Amino acid sequence: MKRSILIIALLFATAFSAFAQIEDEILQSKAEKIVKGRAYLIEKFLDRDYDKVKEIKDYLLGIEDEYYVVLRPVELWHILQWTKEYDELTTLLRHTDSAYFTLYRENTYFSYSYDQPYNPYNNRIFPQWDKLGQCLLARGVEDRHLLQFGLQEADLSAEDRAFLTMFLDWLFVNNHYLTEDIQNDADQTKVNEKATRFLLDYPNSDYEWFVRHMIRKQYAEKDWGGGLGLDLRSGFTSGTLAKPGFGVGLSLDVLYKRLDLTIGIGVMTLKTAQNQVYSFEGVSGLVYPQGSECNWGMPYANLAYYVYDGRRVAFGPFVGIGGIFESYPFNKEKEDEYKELEKNFLLYKAGLNLDIKMHDYVFDRSSIRIKYEFGLIGNGAEKYSNVHLITIGWSWMGRGEKRVY
Repeated sequence: MKRSILIIALLFATAFSAFAQIEDEILQSKAEKIVKGRAYLIEKFLDRDYDKVKEIKDYLLGIEDEYYVVLRPVELWHILQWTKEYDELTTLLRHTDSAYFTLYRENTYFSYSYDQPYNPYNNRIFPQWDKLGQCLLARGVEDRHLLQFGLQEADLSAEDRAFLTMFLDWLFVNNHYLTEDIQNDADQTKVNEKATRFLLDYPNSDYEWFVRHMIRKQYAEKDWGGGLGLDLRSGFTSGTLAKPGFGVGLSLDVLYKRLDLTIGIGVMTLKTAQNQVYSFEGVSGLVYPQGSECNWGMPYANLAYYVYDGRRVAFGPFVGIGGIFESYPFNKEKEDEYKELEKNFLLYKAGLNLDIKMHDYVFDRSSIRIKYEFGLIGNGAEKYSNVHLITIGWSWMGRGEKRVY
């Protein structure tokens, strides 16, 4: 009996020991070490003990592998500036291709994710968000002059110093990649100017890829775009064509660079220019009197080239082709009565678009469009008559944007 109790006790002890060992292993796992190491790094950073910060950083990087990330790239960049390890920093930033960055969303302001691992491994485990990013940024905002002074005092080449000074500015312009809590409204345009100047001063720099793809953010309109338009129209004609009154139009625009293809249709109510004789049901000599209403349907396609496209005004001449389809008022009892009067014309057109932009947005061309067009009849008895048309309308056009490297 005593022996059985002893055996059971030993089994329980062994099991308890195994569980204790597993618990200890879990507590000493790499993930736990990373969490504790980052917390310790924060503590020493807040104490301004940058020598200890360097030791902790080296320890954490030493346990990093293809499965775990210990420091996000932007965190590491900040730390290396505070520890004044400029050689290590410049070595990281001299990479000249995108193998060390994960494409996040092409051709937008967020072209690359700065939170991705600074190595080619995929599916790695990231450290949990903690206060490290906020601490690094807050200290940088508070003591930025110390970082700048450190760069000036360091034994660096002119190229390295120029790059790291620009890099420091860029870090604070783009601090939202480091933390979601603190935002900085510094002007990216100034960083772009420095980047362009750096590329001119050092055309064969090892930093060229980083400067073009990470630091400088310049955007331009995409080549292709589209839009919609709605207009009011009026004008006058020559010959015996009906005299225009008023109408409306709807259009669809397809943009490519400075070209604008407009496809649309307009409808107008007009007054006939003369008495018109017609026959109906065997009765000849019927008269549709001068000044009576008729309607025009006017489909068209215009191709414009914008010779000037400023931030507030744009104008471009165009050529096009269209048609005029006449119809006359009738009711169901007399729906065939005026068919003889209806005429269709081919219309050759030329004119000018004047767009007065409604705002100062770079990538949105919403505008008040004033358009004059001259149309020459291409067939029928009125072959040499012409149409002068003025339209005023609202036009929305947009292109989207692309990043220029």
